[in-house]
Amino acid sequence: MKMNKFGLWGFSSLNGILMLIFGIIAIVFPSLTISMLGIYFAIAIMLGGLVLSVFAIRQRQNLANWKARLIEGLLSLVLGIVIIFYPNSAAAFLLIIVGLWALFIGVVFIATYFSKNTPELTKAFSLIAGLVSLILGAIVVFNPFESTRFLVILIGIYALAYGLFTMVYSSKFLKAQNEDETDILE
Repeated sequence: MKMNKFGLWGFSSLNGILMLIFGIIAIVFPSLTISMLGIYFAIAIMLGGLVLSVFAIRQRQNLANWKARLIEGLLSLVLGIVIIFYPNSAAAFLLIIVGLWALFIGVVFIATYFSKNTPELTKAFSLIAGLVSLILGAIVVFNPFESTRFLVILIGIYALAYGLFTMVYSSKFLKAQNEDETDILE
């Protein structure tokens, strides 16, 4: 089944659009963003814990380690509840996770730079984004409690850049695919 041009672009750009929205919110409302990230993290942990607990109980006849999974699920639920009540403390922890994520993404972008099949424009962006991501990740991981508001704004700027890159890349991909379809039809 073939999607129309907007559907293909919209689907492939969804991550970029979400990153743009997150980036704008983080820049405009940094204090609220950090608390909301803590609450979002808590909800995600609680949902995971609930699913794991229900799975363990339902599969207790088939799983040898169902008790361990149940305990893990219940601990996730409790952790999520604690984070809901103390989102700012959890936010510092979440910032460390974001910093580790930024370090990982930086390594991925730099690895993309060294890939042989990467277009030149993508290589240049990958190197810049990789270095910025590594620097921001190191700042966050090694100094998470100072300048939290500033770091959230930097993360917002990073999200904007990543979102824009994703949307531009999706547009170029769609254009290249349309050109290939035109060549086939001729």
